[in-house]
Amino acid sequence: MALGMILVLFIAISVVSGLGILFLLLTKNEKVKKGMYYFLAVWGLVIAWLTSSSLPNNYMNGKLIAWGISALGVVGIFVYLKAGSKGQRQIAYAMVIVSVVAGVMRLFGLI
Repeated sequence: MALGMILVLFIAISVVSGLGILFLLLTKNEKVKKGMYYFLAVWGLVIAWLTSSSLPNNYMNGKLIAWGISALGVVGIFVYLKAGSKGQRQIAYAMVIVSVVAGVMRLFGLI
């Protein structure tokens, strides 16, 4: 029973992350792109919280790695807010995408 619930959680997190990244990259509407960007940044923080809360208290290195991955998304938000050109926004998008993908991989023990 519990493994089935974990499988459902894995599928849900993977689908939400994948669709969010696809919408961020493929949409042309700037308002939708901005909304998806902020959603993915918060989603990266949620994934980091899930990762760090699933580890025991004495696994501090794993918790720091999880929060370090999500810090990349937070830095991406600052880059996005200060972005003056499309290239800088693309860098901010890449930072958040890496944060979400690495966070999901870390959550499920792939890295």
